[in-house]
Amino acid sequence: MIINDDFRNHLNLFTKDVYIISDPPYNQSYHYSTYGDNLALNDYIGLLRSAFAGYRSVVIHYPEPTINILGKAMQDDWCQESVAWVYNSNTAKQHRQVTWWSCKPDMRKIGQDYKNPTDKRIAKRIAEGKKAKLYDWWNINQVKNVSKKDNPHPCPIPYELAERLVILTTNEGDTVIDPFAGSGTILLACKNNNRKYIGFEIDTTYYNYMKSIGL
Repeated sequence: MIINDDFRNHLNLFTKDVYIISDPPYNQSYHYSTYGDNLALNDYIGLLRSAFAGYRSVVIHYPEPTINILGKAMQDDWCQESVAWVYNSNTAKQHRQVTWWSCKPDMRKIGQDYKNPTDKRIAKRIAEGKKAKLYDWWNINQVKNVSKKDNPHPCPIPYELAERLVILTTNEGDTVIDPFAGSGTILLACKNNNRKYIGFEIDTTYYNYMKSIGL
């Protein structure tokens, strides 16, 4: 289900059994077509608090705001896990932080190659078809050179990242809410992996795009 409205008008859907997974606006005056990304600091903290505090939440943000702003918004919640999402770019920032609040990812659900394959014990595991569990450092390229005909959103997150968050954090049949759905990447990962989803987006253009891809 996707809803073309502010999530704060539907907080009755934010029950304790859902997971909140989202890449929220960063309050850096980004050029969204509808949303004004320049709230006063206390208003921005309040927005994040409404979306994530008190729920099992997974949040993508830059490292410093994660510490200084999201930490305040989460109030009494504890960060249970943190992963660096790393990417090549021409900007000063080369990574963002993914944090889990009141829940934890199961890194065993997705395997990766061992870093020391010549070690005898590791070589034995590889021969047995085993993989290492995911580490806390993920190298996933950003979405680049996307035509507005393909996706009207100015900064969609990579599908690979969204799918990892959904698979590692939830189980089939669980419900995921994205309060800032954008072009629906997290919701699409839910749909493709048998999770229920509720997405909120105030921008009608982005909402219509989500409908066009079957969300």
